[in-house]
Amino acid sequence: MENFLYRNKILIDSPFPWWEWDVLNNTVDFNDKKALMLGYEPEMFSSGGYQAFTDLLHPDDYEKTMKAMKQLLDGEKGLYQIDYRIRAADSSYHWYMDRGAVSERNNDKTIKKIRGIVIDLGDKASGDAGKDILIKLINNSVQSSNGFSVSFITICSGCQNTKVESGLWVSVPEKIKNVIGEKISHGLCPECIKKLYPDMAETILKELSR
Repeated sequence: MENFLYRNKILIDSPFPWWEWDVLNNTVDFNDKKALMLGYEPEMFSSGGYQAFTDLLHPDDYEKTMKAMKQLLDGEKGLYQIDYRIRAADSSYHWYMDRGAVSERNNDKTIKKIRGIVIDLGDKASGDAGKDILIKLINNSVQSSNGFSVSFITICSGCQNTKVESGLWVSVPEKIKNVIGEKISHGLCPECIKKLYPDMAETILKELSR
């Protein structure tokens, strides 16, 4: 099993590759799986900022991807929503479904951080493939503790809320998270599904409730 670091804690192998871009400092914090699933070592992106990832985009998808991010930065849209091809370590291209939203603002209301989820669609160009893969990932996230004798908590990759025993997703102060001492698995709460995948949310949530 691959171990992933999250705020100095060991993660259960999480199906959700998340990223968070500090816009002002141009640093990207991300789940190691975002790099590993393309065959790269996470350290490759440790100092390259946002461009370390965008430099791998397929030339035909670069401009539309930059435009989608600019629309979020300029306030034209409330969601960064784009499907693109990105180059893997073996030089093949994978289709990615990338969704992000503002996670933190400065005192002057300008954007401080943007957080998102990326899904590897393989050689599929989006459409129903994205919906089916997302449903599979969410289902897998609730089973991610199989084979472990320790307890774990599930944190939403989008909003960072924590899932409690009643099934609700609640906000837990960062200081408390840091001392819980349990293994962490990332999932995706219903509100973030609605926020990040508005075009698919109704179908996804209906499927998950069966």
